[in-house]
This record gives sequence, structure tokens and C-alpha cells, in this order.
Amino acid sequence: QRSSTLNASALVFPTALVLAHPMSTATVSKRHAWLEREISRLAEEIEGLADENVELKEEAEGLQRTASSPTRKREIPKAQTATINPDQIHMVVESQQQEGGAGYRTDDDDDRPIRTMSGMSSTSADALQAGKNMFASAIVKGSALGLGKHLQRLVYFLAVSGIVLVLVLTAWVKAHPDDHGAEGLSAHHSDGATASPLMRNIAVSLTGCGLMAFGCQLVQQPLILGYLLGGVLVGPIGLKIVDSHAQIAELSSLGLIFLLFMIGLELDVKALLKMGKVVLLTGLMQFPICAGIQIMIFSGMQSIGLSFGTGAYSAMYVGMVCGISSTMVVVKILGEKGEMETQAGRLTIGILIFQDIWAIVVLAIQPNLASPEILGILQTFGMIGVLIVIAMAYAKFIMPAMLYNASRNIESMLIMSLSWCFFIGITAILPFIGLSMELAALIAGAALATFPYSAEFNGKIKYIRDFFITLFFAGLGMQIPMPSIGAIATGALVAVAVLIFRWLGIFLLVVLMGGGPKLGAIATLNLSQVSEFALVICSLGMGFGHI
Repeated sequence: QRSSTLNASALVFPTALVLAHPMSTATVSKRHAWLEREISRLAEEIEGLADENVELKEEAEGLQRTASSPTRKREIPKAQTATINPDQIHMVVESQQQEGGAGYRTDDDDDRPIRTMSGMSSTSADALQAGKNMFASAIVKGSALGLGKHLQRLVYFLAVSGIVLVLVLTAWVKAHPDDHGAEGLSAHHSDGATASPLMRNIAVSLTGCGLMAFGCQLVQQPLILGYLLGGVLVGPIGLKIVDSHAQIAELSSLGLIFLLFMIGLELDVKALLKMGKVVLLTGLMQFPICAGIQIMIFSGMQSIGLSFGTGAYSAMYVGMVCGISSTMVVVKILGEKGEMETQAGRLTIGILIFQDIWAIVVLAIQPNLASPEILGILQTFGMIGVLIVIAMAYAKFIMPAMLYNASRNIESMLIMSLSWCFFIGITAILPFIGLSMELAALIAGAALATFPYSAEFNGKIKYIRDFFITLFFAGLGMQIPMPSIGAIATGALVAVAVLIFRWLGIFLLVVLMGGGPKLGAIATLNLSQVSEFALVICSLGMGFGHI
């Protein structure tokens, strides 16, 4: 897979740039020369991967012999100990070549098979699956999974107890800084054994998030819930190790910027306009209908005494954020079920993209919500237009050349994409523009959405994003007060309202646009949840003093 990905990514992006930006003959010749050098480099890397594949096959055979040893206590199923026969792979290659070369090509130097993008036969897939099963069985044998059920539970209990014990001891040491035991510990260690408060808070937060996320994964709940519970665990209403979310807020805010940048990278307006009338009109009208009805309903409930929180705009915020569905959850579920390319899947993704566009509008209006002057709002949208023009001008004339030069090095491309994000960010916060870095990150990502390497950017940045976004949601968890029966009941009421009004805002629109009741029902069920972006908007609203 790495070999085929290298072949494709090395050729698609530079070729697309050459086609999209006609240049002089000399420039094209230089680029062709660079492409030849790049292809040679990739051929060498593919050869190295082929050698590595041979070594892995030898190791797999050794594991298979170990697995089939009569001294083993447990019998491994035959399907897991199937042998990967090198002749079998060559047979697949020959058959593919006889059919026109689909699926493989052969290295001229040593006649090794090199995987191409056109597909993989069932025989080779079975062979690779057999190897995967053997490695999995070896891992199982050497871990707690190789033990009996009762021993497994004991090992897991001891492991989790150890993590909890460390967190409790950390909380105790923090609560008793003048205790003799703590002084005795500090007396026997040098200054190098201590950590700064920021490092300690980050370490504790990530440990709590990891523990709770693992529990959520076991019961098949979203990991974001685990991150929030991790913040609750170590925060002010839990173990009180971290006194306030402000102690990690500066660092965790980077997670929000990366999240919005990656949402922008998936916001391909050109592709959106090709999705048809049902997607365009439903996506355009869904958020205003759902948010508008919910704001009116919740404001009416608030007027008769039902509380949605403190602040003058609490009911408005609840109604507004409940109009957006969770891109993270929906895309994950559609991908797991293989429904991304179905008609309902495309409709669902199209509506999510429109919701992201509406989120840009919400972020733009949010700073002026306390004093909604028409002139101020128009000025904000004008500055957004200026920032979009700057971003699109760079994306049209400057970024293709920069990314072309950086495309030979993935690390360089990663740095360039991050630099681009923060360049637009620092442009936005200039006093005479006065926009937020969060909104700028969304615009920066959208400007690169049509680039051939936007998926590559997403793939590389997501690991950085996941680290900081974990801290961000942990910080939100630290702000959760002790839940009361009234708050839980209000939350249940909001959930019921969301489920009801999604049918008005999605199902009814899809049917009226000619999409059919089945398509409308599937899309409505797919989008009947509240987005994690609601937490982002509410977090910013707390910063503005609205709620």
C-alpha cells in the first residue's frame, strides 16, 4: 500500500499543477526532469519496500512454525496460520499481467511484483490476510489476550487500578504540599525530577482522557465523550488536580484552530455546486429552519421560567448550536458502513458541508451579538471578504509554486500547510481587520480545499490536531459544573426537540425537493445529533460574555 500510494501521490499533484498553470518550455522541461528524478527515487524506495516485504514473509513463516508447535497450550485456528507462499504471489502477478497488467507491474531488475493502484486479486488479499492473522495471533499470545477470561479481567483491573492510584496520589500531593511525605520526597530528588505546572497539568489531563476514552470505546461511545469525562475526572469537580481549564487553555486552543483548518480543507465549494438541487436547497435551508424554530421554542420556554443557563443569550445559543450535526461522528459511521458513496451518503455529506458554511456565518456574527449594529455586522462581513480575497489570491498564484517545490518532501509540505494556516491567522488579527484566528483557520483550509494534496494535508495534520483537540475537550470538561436533576432534564428536553425538528428541517425539505421519503428519512436519521462544534461555539460565547 505504501508503494502504490507513493507512486500515485508523486505524480498526481505535480502533474495537476502543470496542467492547471501553463508555463514556458524551459520551466516544463525542468519540471519533467524533476519528475524523472522523483520517479527514480520512488523506484528505489519501492525496491527497499520489496526487500522489507521478503523479510516480513520470512518472519511470518517463523511465526507460523512457532504457532503450529505442539508445545503450545492453545490451538490457533487454521485460517490464522495459513502460509504465505511466495510462489502464490508470483502466480497472481503472472495472471494479472496476462490479463493486461491490471493490478501489478514487475520490476525489471529483480522481477519483484510492484503493486499498482488498479486493484488487488482475491488470492493475494487472502495471502496478506493470512499474514495479518499470524501477526495478530503472535500479539495475542504475548499479551493479556492470551490468558483465560478471568485472568484477563484481573490483569485489566490491576492495570486500571494502577492508573487511578497514580492520579489519586497526584491529587493528594497537590492537596497537601506541606505534608511531611511530600517534603521527604522532594528532599531526595533533584530539581530535574520536578515538572512545571503546565507540563503536569497536560500530563494529568491526557492520562485522564486516555483512561476515560478507553472506557468509552469499550461501550462503543464517541471518544469525545471520553475526553470530556477525562476533564471532569481531573478537574475542579473531580480529583481537583487541575484547578481550572485556564491552566491548559492557551495550549488547547491550538486544537480548535487545527480542527477548523481541517474542516476548511474538506469544504470544496466547486464540488458542492455539482451535487444537485436536492443537496443545494436542503443544505442551504436546513440550518436556518432548524435553528430558527429551536430558538423560538427555547426562548418561549425560557420566558415561562425554564432555565437554559446564565447569560442573556443562553436560549439563543442552545437553539442555534442544535441546528448543526456532528461531522466527526457522521463521517465515521458512514465510512464504517461503506455508505459514503450512496445517494443518502452524498446527501448527508452535502448538508454537513453547508452546515460548515453556516458555521462561518455564526463565527462572523458572534463578536457583534451583544451589540448587533448593522454597520458593525456589515464591516465584519466586509473584512471577511477581504481576508477571503487575500487567501484565494495566494492560493491561486503563490501556493501552487510553494507546494510544488515542497512536494518532494512530506515534512516540508506539512510545515508549509501549517505556516499557511497561521499566516492567514495573524493576518486576520491585525487591528484594522479584527477577525478571530478560528475563523481565519476555516478560511485558510477552504482556500486549499481544491488542491490535489488537501487529503494529504488532512492525513498529516490530524495527528497534531488530535493531541491538541484532546486538551481542548478536556478543558471543556473541566468547566462542567456538578450536574443537577434540573440540568439533566433540560438536556433531555433539548435532545427530544432536536430529534423532532430535524424531520422538519431535513426530511420535509428533501421530500419537497423531489428526493423521496426514503432518502429523506435516511439523511434525517444520519444527522439527528448535535455537533461537537456546538461546544466550540458555546466556548467562544463564554469568552465573549454572552453565556
